Amino acid sequence: MRFYSFILLLIAVQPHQTDVVAVHVPDVLVNAAKTWTITIQVDVKDGYHIQANQVKNKFLIPTTIVINKIKNIKTGKTIFPQSKKFRLEGTDEWMNVYDSSFQIKIPMRTLNEIEKGSYNLQAELRYQACDAKTCLFPKTVSFTIHYQIK
Repeated sequence: MRFYSFILLLIAVQPHQTDVVAVHVPDVLVNAAKTWTITIQVDVKDGYHIQANQVKNKFLIPTTIVINKIKNIKTGKTIFPQSKKFRLEGTDEWMNVYDSSFQIKIPMRTLNEIEKGSYNLQAELRYQACDAKTCLFPKTVSFTIHYQIK
């Protein structure tokens, strides 16, 4: 019965989905052949939360980051913040979520062969937002990471 109630909440009439999440990435200045970290600032609209990177229920969409591969740049393992516990009204299950403002960090390394100059990395944040009663359909936000090799 818990599962059935959860699915009914999930497929309830979806409110008009506004921009629940904003992504900000400061420009980065790095040296060739050095390790550096991209810090992605994520701001979640008041009254909402998004599913954490590690979810317990297979029907929830975890928050993920995808960065397009680029020559002469190696990407390390993405570091997500610690999640918070939240229970959607009408369910007995606790979810792992992020809310308010938080940061996601990604270690990067430039190889010796990279030339000095300005570059862009294309990336996507995929998430599922919920308020206290309803989960919205998953959404993907595309963004650009600007960096300069000196």
